[in-house]
Amino acid sequence: MKRKIIAVMIALAFVAGAVPASIEVQKSFTAQAAKKKKAPTIKKLHNAIKDAYGEQYVANMSLTNEEIDQRYGLSSKWYTEAVSDVPMMSAHIDTLVIAKAKNAKTKKKIKKKLQEYQQVQINDTMQYPMNLLKAQASRIYTKGDYVFFFMLGFIENELEETATEEEQIDAYKEQNQIAVDAVKELFAK
Repeated sequence: MKRKIIAVMIALAFVAGAVPASIEVQKSFTAQAAKKKKAPTIKKLHNAIKDAYGEQYVANMSLTNEEIDQRYGLSSKWYTEAVSDVPMMSAHIDTLVIAKAKNAKTKKKIKKKLQEYQQVQINDTMQYPMNLLKAQASRIYTKGDYVFFFMLGFIENELEETATEEEQIDAYKEQNQIAVDAVKELFAK
């Protein structure tokens, strides 16, 4: 009888030791799966951002790679894919840029060029007055190999008429956050 009790106790000791080990193994597999998770495609990111704005997405004209180079200074040698949408009407400045960098070095180059473009938009004194605050609220965002430029959305006329410039800029920043949230959601899947 003593032998059976000892055998059961030894078996329980092994099982007790194995459970934490199996939990650790499971955590390890989960962590590896997360690392291997593929980033969303540029097409999925582009569509998700457009869908997030719905009818308010007025950047309805896509640029070619050559136009992307001319407008932003982004060499096609720096990215594997790029998309940029701008409005057909020059009165609007809504802009979306998504570039998937080839490597860390080119990612920095893309980001730098988009920062330069952003500064030109902010400092452009020939800009329609209604667009100055929107330009100031524009955002450059990076996620994975991607570099994004967001200058999207609109605020209600009432807010434009009654709010301070700072409040309007904050409202435009919230509009750009819609795009950031759409990107984050895709990367989380």
